[in-house]
Amino acid sequence: MQIRTITCGQSNVYLLYHDNTGILIDTGTDKYKEKIVECCRYVKIRLIVLTHGHFDHCQNAAYLARQLNCFVGIAKEDEALLANHQKRKVFGKGLWSRFYAWVSNCSIRTRKIEAVTPDVILEEGMSLEAYGIDGEIVRLAGHTEGSVGVRLASGELFVGDAMQNILFPAAAWCYEDEAQAMNSVKKIRDMDVAKLFFGHGKSMERKRDKRKGMNGMMNGGNSCTKF
Repeated sequence: MQIRTITCGQSNVYLLYHDNTGILIDTGTDKYKEKIVECCRYVKIRLIVLTHGHFDHCQNAAYLARQLNCFVGIAKEDEALLANHQKRKVFGKGLWSRFYAWVSNCSIRTRKIEAVTPDVILEEGMSLEAYGIDGEIVRLAGHTEGSVGVRLASGELFVGDAMQNILFPAAAWCYEDEAQAMNSVKKIRDMDVAKLFFGHGKSMERKRDKRKGMNGMMNGGNSCTKF
C-alpha cells in the first residue's frame, strides 16, 4: 500500500493506492483541484472518501469526481452538507476554541461547495476492498455528526478532523457535539494502530506505553487538551 500526502494549504488530502488503483481521502479547496488531478495522473481512483462535509475537505468533490471518473462517499449524517448546501454551526469550549469556532462558522457560511449527490454512503465497518484498499470506514462523530475516518489493515488510521496535529496532537478544536467528539478521541486512543494521519497537521507515529501495553496519549478533558 502506498500513501501519499497531498498538502493543500492548511489541509491534507491523502492518496492511497495499490497496483495503480486506489482512493482519495478528502479533496481540499478549489485552489488545489488541479494539483490533486496531477497527483492522481497514474492512479485509477475508484472512490473519494469524504471524512466530513466542511468546505476545506469536500469543495473539490464534484470536480474531482468528474475529472477522475470515480464515486464520492460521505456519511449519511453529512450528506445534506454536500448535496443540499446545508450549513451547520460548530461550537467550542474555552476562549481559544470559541474563537476558532467563530472563525470556522464564518467560513462555513460564506464558502461555497458545488453540490454533488454521493454515490456511496459511508458506514461504520464498511470494507474498502471493492475500491482496491484493504481497510474500512470508522465512525468518528463529533466534529460533525457524520465525521468518519479510514483504518487500514496495515495499521494506519486517517482521522479527518476528529483530531488535528497543528501545534500538538489534540482533540477537535471545534465540534457540533462535544460529547461525541470526546468519545471519538477515546475511540482513536483505544485503537491498536501504528500511525495517525490528520486532516490538518503532520502524521504521527503511535508510541506505546510499555506499562499499559497501549499508546501513552493522555485522555482529553476538552477540545484543546494535549495528547
